[in-house]
Amino acid sequence: MKHLTQLTLTALAALSLSACGRGEIDHSKMDDAKMDHSQMDQMKSMGDTGHTTGIIVSVSPDGKEATIDHQEIEGVGMGAMTMGFGITSAVDLSGFAKDDKVSFMVKKGRDGSYRITAICNTDTDGKDCLDAKMDHSGH
Repeated sequence: MKHLTQLTLTALAALSLSACGRGEIDHSKMDDAKMDHSQMDQMKSMGDTGHTTGIIVSVSPDGKEATIDHQEIEGVGMGAMTMGFGITSAVDLSGFAKDDKVSFMVKKGRDGSYRITAICNTDTDGKDCLDAKMDHSGH
């Protein structure tokens, strides 16, 4: 829903810019105090990398994708949902299975999809396991 709202705002902004270029908007009647800019700050803070926790729903047989029921992904503006993630070459999913509680990092690729760049099992490795893993990998 959040993504749909952002798409709608983007489309409306494009239409407004188009109309403005043709002189169809009377800027003297616009009152900046009445305009809602709450989405703008949120859109500016979104990035290409994020962190969240979740529960593994499944791991693909080839170990190249995990479906995770995850919380909001901080940093990318994605709400809680269940979705499939590919992995980067640095990630090994062989030790993960259905119902594992995990903490993981994602990065948006050039194709627009999010891939897991780091993952750990919070039940076996502790709730801060990703922090420790990132410290040891030099990141």
